[in-house]
Amino acid sequence: MTKKKTRRSMLRRGTTPPNRRTHTIRIPEANGMRNIAVRSSRDASLVGEYWNAVHRYVARGDSTALEDFGNVLITTVNGEKVTLLTDVNTLDRLASAGVLSFESIYGRRI
Repeated sequence: MTKKKTRRSMLRRGTTPPNRRTHTIRIPEANGMRNIAVRSSRDASLVGEYWNAVHRYVARGDSTALEDFGNVLITTVNGEKVTLLTDVNTLDRLASAGVLSFESIYGRRI
């Protein structure tokens, strides 16, 4: 099956192939924020869901959504495996220091 036919059939089913462009995203780490570059739109989307869980925790104190990200690894364009921060004490410290910013999760281009 050609690429065009595959994409067309995926669109008919309501799915799309992941794009492979580079996404630069900010994630919290124990010592502050870090920009990472990911190549998969699925990884970028997963980090977006993670940020929603972090925001929910900081705003409401509800850490249940963070539990889903305890063992999640994100692969950067360099092949490095990055674990998402789920420790509530560290997130509290970063939030009280004003490090967590929810205006933009997208970093500068690396």
